[in-house]
This record gives sequence, structure tokens and C-alpha cells, in this order.
Amino acid sequence: MPQLSAPVRIFALVAALVAVGGALAMFTLGRGSSEPIPVAPPPPATAKAPAQAKAAAPKASAVEPARAAAKPAARPAAAVPPKNPPLEPSGLPAAIDVALRSHEVVVVSLYVPNARVDELATAEARAGAALGGAGFVALNVLEEKTAKPLLEKLGTLEDPSLLVVKRPGEVALRLSGFVDRDTVAQAAATASS
Repeated sequence: MPQLSAPVRIFALVAALVAVGGALAMFTLGRGSSEPIPVAPPPPATAKAPAQAKAAAPKASAVEPARAAAKPAARPAAAVPPKNPPLEPSGLPAAIDVALRSHEVVVVSLYVPNARVDELATAEARAGAALGGAGFVALNVLEEKTAKPLLEKLGTLEDPSLLVVKRPGEVALRLSGFVDRDTVAQAAATASS
């Protein structure tokens, strides 16, 4: 078996690491957020269904209709108050306010699209938010509707960077640069306590 030169071995090792990192990023980015997915209600029953049910049902005796008539009518369900009261706008981008409606703490990843380090940082922030039981929002700092409220609230923006925001829109922690998932999870847990 021929020996590989040192540069070829280094290149192969780097290529393997990049492939594993890319697969990990695709896996974590493909998971989605913890936001509930809307489900369409079932279609209404057609007229055929009751007719088929009547045909399939055995003949009832004279006693059964009397029992059915004796049952009290079902009470209408009481209105359930919402879990989380509506929040006032925080002055941060609307996506953060939406996430704060369902989470006490939200991890916000600020990124520039197509920047490799930013993509990795966003993937780690998403995974860390899930580990810490927090909501997650990724915001492109090149979009004006995102950047303007952040600049007004924070003064400066760096990418990649991470914000930990807790209700009612208070920035509890701000970290610049790449932050690993364990640090993100710890920051989210600390902000919720």
C-alpha cells in the first residue's frame, strides 16, 4: 500500500472534518424551532356518513330511546383563559415579541447570510436554546426591518452574536462571536431563573 504524503493526509483530514461539520449543521438546522406547527381541522362529515352509520347500526329496542332521552344535554365548554396574557411590544423586532408570547426566555441569533461562521453559530444557538428550554429566533442583521429596532435598542450590532431576551422584552445577556450550545443552554437557564 503506497504511503500518502503529509499534505495529502492533512487535506483529507480537513475535508473529513468539514464534511462532518456540514452534516451536523444540516442536521441541527433541519430540526426547526419548538414553535407548534398549525394543523388543519378535519374536513366536515358528509351526508353519506350518517346514512351509512344508520344502516350499519342494529335495530334499537324500545327501551334504548327512553335511556337516550333521559341523558342530560352536554354543557358547553367553558371559555379557557389564554395561558400567557398579551405582551406589550418590546421595541425589538416582531419575531422576538411573537416568540416571547410562548416562551419566558428567547435566544436570538444575529447573523449575516452565507457567512460560514454565522451559520455554525446559529446552529449552535438553536441547539442550545432547545437544551435550555428557551425559544429561538434567528435574525438577519442585513434586513432593515430587523436591524433598525435592534440598533435603536442596543446601539451596535455584531455578527455573529447572541442575545438572551426574557419577558417582557428585556435583553438579559448579550454575547459577541461564536458561542457553543452548552454556553447558550446555561445562559437561557440562568435567565429563566
